[in-house]
Amino acid sequence: ATHNAIIINIINTNTGLKDIEDVDPAQTITLTAADLQDVSDAIDLYYVKFQRVKSLTFFIEDNAGADITAIGGLQIMGRTVATTNMNDFKKQG
Repeated sequence: ATHNAIIINIINTNTGLKDIEDVDPAQTITLTAADLQDVSDAIDLYYVKFQRVKSLTFFIEDNAGADITAIGGLQIMGRTVATTNMNDFKKQG
């Protein structure tokens, strides 16, 4: 089975590709063949790490051995802080 590893970073926009290994990723996702189909299940991100994000960097670390990566579609779902009703959240513990 082939896998594709995607590293998602929340980093300074001045960080370049050469610096990517010096930054701790917010999340690393390993995609399976089922994830790469035209229709697939959503992949949840760690909510806590992505609460106040202005910019994301996606780094394809391992493209199943291929030299070129082509992304046919990427959908990111979320909402802005301005549309979040904090009264909907309940205190835990």
